[in-house]
Amino acid sequence: MDFKSIFRVPSMVIPNVITVDDIVSNNVVNGNTALQIASFYQGISAIANTISSMPLKIFQNKTIAKDHPVFYLLKEKPNPFQTAFEFINTMILIMLVKGNSFAKIIRDNQGNPKELRIIVFTSVQAVFYGDKLYFKFDGQKNNLIANEDLIHFKNIGTGYLGIDPVTNFKRNLEINLNGIDYTNNIYNGEGGSIRGTIHYDKPLNDKQREFLRGELTNNFSGRKGKRILFLEDGMKLNPIQLDPSQTKFLESRQFEKEEIASMLNLPLFILNGNANETNQNIEFNNIRFYQMTLLPIITKIESEFKHKLLTKDEILSDNYIRFSIEGILRGDSKTRGQFYKDLFYLGAISPEEIRDLEDMNPEVKGESFIQANLIPKNIVNRFWDSKARETYSKAELNENELNNLE
Repeated sequence: MDFKSIFRVPSMVIPNVITVDDIVSNNVVNGNTALQIASFYQGISAIANTISSMPLKIFQNKTIAKDHPVFYLLKEKPNPFQTAFEFINTMILIMLVKGNSFAKIIRDNQGNPKELRIIVFTSVQAVFYGDKLYFKFDGQKNNLIANEDLIHFKNIGTGYLGIDPVTNFKRNLEINLNGIDYTNNIYNGEGGSIRGTIHYDKPLNDKQREFLRGELTNNFSGRKGKRILFLEDGMKLNPIQLDPSQTKFLESRQFEKEEIASMLNLPLFILNGNANETNQNIEFNNIRFYQMTLLPIITKIESEFKHKLLTKDEILSDNYIRFSIEGILRGDSKTRGQFYKDLFYLGAISPEEIRDLEDMNPEVKGESFIQANLIPKNIVNRFWDSKARETYSKAELNENELNNLE
């Protein structure tokens, strides 16, 4: 797949947004250059990798429908060239960089989806013919495809196309790219080259000034420039150097992370790392990450798959498609164990369901043991009714009869 063409900034029919022309930098801001910013790449990867790592399943009446033709597509192989992880990962990555990602739904003779293929496009437009929505792709042989034949992951936006975040935040990303260039200059010597003033007690003519400037430029600047400067008699050098601490270097790098986190709707800890976190903090932050960032994206993906891959009758018959989100929400083993135990004692979950949530084999190998005072939920009413009758009957007996029972 040609990722250079994938990440070329598309010309799309979207609501007008305020943009600022590039007037102070030679950096070209597009998907490729944006991904060179470490925080931007890290944020995109965190979202795409986390969601694509979650199992995606189809259910019917809350039971996994393994016989449904869509099950294999979403769980294993959407097309001959990609696994389910690779497909979802790439679709989300393109959506977050370009604002939209598309996959063509290829159906069999019965109309069942049999393949999902990602569309590579340079630009896209939403068009109507009558009351039917189509998307027009540049760079495609059959460039007009009906909405019903497309899986469309759309970034936030009004209308039928999502907003391209790279273009929308062009100026912000440009500042970060300039910061990267400056950092490189600091470490390769450009930022620390000789800068200052040369004082001479005699006036120089134009020819002498040009000669001196040429000598300094050719021999004492740049990464390979000499670091010992010999001056003519009477000349004095007053160097002016800016070190990283004077230019607030570290503060600017932190500000970059805060800006990128805001652009991607990420909690800042995702970009700052988790080195000093406890298990309790990790669980809390995972919930924040899920609720703040992942849930809106997961919801729109689930809805898109459901309405494009299932029929109306299947949806009305309680068929639906869901990501298994337990992995990101689960805490440490002790916390999960107590959570399952509480649900189990309330009769809200079965051992088989617990094993399924933990991705364990449904059947236990070997002998297993449970507490003897537990009874099946379906006979609990009869059990306690018989207990009550037995207790009442004993209370009615006289003392001699009670002794005989003992």
